[in-house]
Formats: sequence, structure tokens, C-alpha cells
Amino acid sequence: MENPRKRTTVATTASGEGLHLFDHQQQQAYALNTTSALVLQHCDGQTTPEQLMELLRQNCNVSCAEAEQLTWLALDELGKANLLEAGVTRPHLLSSNLTRRQMLTTFATAGVALAVVPVVALVTGQAKAECLPAIPNGESMIYFLKVTDFVNSLIEIPAKPIRNPHVHNSTTDSKYLAGIANIYVPGDDQHSVGRCSAAFLCFKNDQRFYTDISNYISVDNGLIVSWLTPTTLINLELDNIINGMVTECIVVAATKIGPNPFYGETFNLCVSSDSQQIQFVFTRRVG
Repeated sequence: MENPRKRTTVATTASGEGLHLFDHQQQQAYALNTTSALVLQHCDGQTTPEQLMELLRQNCNVSCAEAEQLTWLALDELGKANLLEAGVTRPHLLSSNLTRRQMLTTFATAGVALAVVPVVALVTGQAKAECLPAIPNGESMIYFLKVTDFVNSLIEIPAKPIRNPHVHNSTTDSKYLAGIANIYVPGDDQHSVGRCSAAFLCFKNDQRFYTDISNYISVDNGLIVSWLTPTTLINLELDNIINGMVTECIVVAATKIGPNPFYGETFNLCVSSDSQQIQFVFTRRVG
């Protein structure tokens, strides 16, 4: 039997004793109580259901039978919310016959705190924006775009070089491009979580090539940032221009269009490329 593993598209943040999470693939926010949060945090593909039961037995101060019921109900709830990579088959048929209502009745009769019963609640409306997870210090949000998508979206805006030998900024060639592409989270290149756009102003003089790149990212979770990348290129070939986006900088979520839980936050941003993808790694600055 395969051990439970949470989806790679799920981002989490602590909320009191529970957990708020946002599934980038579903574009849904969920609120988990302590029991469900504890189970999800240990759904790493290495922890067995039996180990989860023992974890709940110790943390919830319940019997082995009660821990088994809690574990399978939590896995059922997480599975129904599509927060696990795959369903987990119960080894005991009797465990699947117990409904939430029956569990509440059984636990109340036994004097077990009902707060330990797993809860995975879908968050909707305005509350959804309030539950979108901001990243803790030291953790990163990672997005990427496909270079081919970006190339196919590019348009060239007519730009003429300045051919005046008496002018200091005289240029011998120039190019102005703009494009936009969907961005994704690692492990899922089918479901967009936002978009990235950029404008490339490139020119060449007698010494070398220059490019100023205006970059903009808007993520569905509310993060909106922009930054400027000045760079020196080897040539004005398209691949070289796009790879000019590679940089490290500090960015601020200084734009607010609708709810934005990241508004005013400062991040270290590392942009990298492997020729197939451009990757953006946002890490909150400490202090």
C-alpha cells in the first residue's frame, strides 16, 4: 500500500493551532483544524498510516482504536479535498463504516474532546483571500514559465537605432520586444497559477550590447511584484535576450489589486534559467 503524500501544489501557513493552505492547482483555500493539520504535515510519502495513528494517539491522548478512526477520517477528508497525490486504501473494512456523526456520538459518550475530530473546511468568498498563505521566514515560493510559451507570445515593437556619431549614446542596432506567459508551480506545468510579462529594450553601440528588462509577475494568490533588470548581452539573439532575465534582486509587493496578503512584504528574488524554463524563487527577507 502506498503511503499518503500531500500534493506538491499545496502551500501552507500556520493559523493558531491549525493550518491554512492554498492549493495552486485547484485555486482553492482550506482551513484545517489541529488533527487534520498534523496528519497532512506528515503525509510525506514516508510515513505509514500506522505511524500516523500512533502520532495521533500520543498527541490527542486517545486510545488506539480512536486514533485509527481519527486517522482514516482525516485521510478521507484530505482525499475528498484532493489534497493528497492519491487515495489511500484502508486495510480494515470496519474502519470505513464509521461516519463523522457516529464518530462524534462515540467520542462524546467516551468523554473524548470533539475538537480532535478532523476538519478540512473549504474557504470561500472574502475569507478566502484572508486565508491565502504568506510564506514563513526562510521558506520560498517557487514559480516558473516555459520559455517556448514566452517566445511564442513575443511581439516586436518598431525601434530605430540612433545613428549620429556626434551623440554620446549613438547606437548601431536596436530591438524592442514584449511578451507574456503563464506561470506554474514545480510539479505541475498544466495548471497556471498566474502570469509573467516583460518588456525588453535592447540596443548596441560600438562597444557592446545593453538591455533593460521591465519584469512583472502577478500570482493568483495575490502576490504582485515588478522589477527592472539592466543587463549586458553577448548579442541580440532571442534566446540570449530572454536569458537576460536571470538576476538576483530585492522586490517589494507594492501593488495591490484586490486582496493581497503579501502587500508591503519584501522578498529576495532569484531568477534562473535552464533554457527550457525561467524559474522565480521568492524568499521573505528576515528583519
